[in-house]
Amino acid sequence: MDDGSSYLNTIVPSICKGIYGKKLDKTETHEVYIYNSPIGEFSGPVYCTLIYPPGFRTNYKKNDRISVLIPFTFRNGKFDGVSPGSAKYILGKFEDRSIANLRVEHPVTKGDNDSISFVNEKSGAGLVASETGQLSISTGGAVYSIMKAGGYGTEENQHTDYAQNFSRIISYNSPYYLSREHFGMFTGKDQSDQASNISPDQIYINYRRFVTQTQGPDNWVSTCEGAWSPWVGANNGFNEVNKRSEVLFSKVINHDDTRLTIEAGDPGKEFFKLRVDNIISGERQIQLGPGATPATVGNKFKLTISDDGELDLRAGGDGTPQAPKDALQIKIDKDGNLKIYAKNIITISHSEADESNNSIVLDPKKGIDVTAKKGFRVNEQPVVVKKFIDWMNKNKDKLCQVTSIGGPAPIHPLALPEFSLGVSQPESSSGFLSVEQGPNSQGLIIDSDQHSSV
Repeated sequence: MDDGSSYLNTIVPSICKGIYGKKLDKTETHEVYIYNSPIGEFSGPVYCTLIYPPGFRTNYKKNDRISVLIPFTFRNGKFDGVSPGSAKYILGKFEDRSIANLRVEHPVTKGDNDSISFVNEKSGAGLVASETGQLSISTGGAVYSIMKAGGYGTEENQHTDYAQNFSRIISYNSPYYLSREHFGMFTGKDQSDQASNISPDQIYINYRRFVTQTQGPDNWVSTCEGAWSPWVGANNGFNEVNKRSEVLFSKVINHDDTRLTIEAGDPGKEFFKLRVDNIISGERQIQLGPGATPATVGNKFKLTISDDGELDLRAGGDGTPQAPKDALQIKIDKDGNLKIYAKNIITISHSEADESNNSIVLDPKKGIDVTAKKGFRVNEQPVVVKKFIDWMNKNKDKLCQVTSIGGPAPIHPLALPEFSLGVSQPESSSGFLSVEQGPNSQGLIIDSDQHSSV
């Protein structure tokens, strides 16, 4: 039985590496950008104080590498973010360790007759340069890189990297810029997880990219191809791959309070999904490593296409997360049934300019209006319009002329001329019939938006 001990938090101080930013005016607080910590790099600054006398604060300048003491919360066997409300102290400046920390007696040795090598004898890691221009770099394990000069076909001037997990971080001398690319195979988040993932179906392979549009956490673009979910934000667990929806490609674009999400490949009704979300609770920086917190979202627009070709389009959403309301829904099932629902007026015509010529308008307040200048027919027969009823009502007291009991009752001479004219004329000329000889509809649907590929 769980006694609740697994939910206890432990505060663990840790020395982290960072880049000095600046001192805030009229305070003893300093901005520091952490690029090495138990939870990885931070996208925004942390605010620290000096642990030694203030007189030494002039020793620091922008972009100095410094050590920072930060308390972290340790929970369930792993670090779970910065301890809320904790104080952070700058310990001092330092220099990063050299990339080669072993003493090499002979850094350049003759490997054979056509190559020069720089190889560690114990690990086998090193570099081999051949006379043909091929350069090979190896860790002594499964990670290595080959560069070739010349050649033909797809191997001409080739550069090939081999690794189980390949990551590229573009920072331009600033570790807190979050631009990251990852292609790899995920076998498990820890040793226990790896031991339990014995089936090939339990080993995930994906390719994902993440680029911030600004230095702030609110604007970013991410893609996730051949995996199960978009890489939404930097705090989506970069070291883990979680199965959410089984998609072949996804892309997320976040800007201020609007987020565009594209997903393709999820089996079923949402094989293709395009959403425009309204971020009700704005993205904000919290002390849980780099990135932004998940937002509370509600759809303003959603388009889904099933793997059977069924379509469900919703637009004009109010953006509320719970029980969202849409202003429009269009559904087409695999049998070809079409359903159109709209919150307000529905207009059907050949184009916006043709509404006054040929159109059907469904108004929730006024009912249904049909405009048919070319005529309105049922089974190819013109429909009689209201003007015929108006004529009968107008002449109801003198509609028929009685000649004899049981004999014919012709139309009264006072009403006959207007009736004879009405049955031969369209309704626009005071006639009774919907037959019309108006202009043809043009059907020109013009988009005022000028699209461009750049």
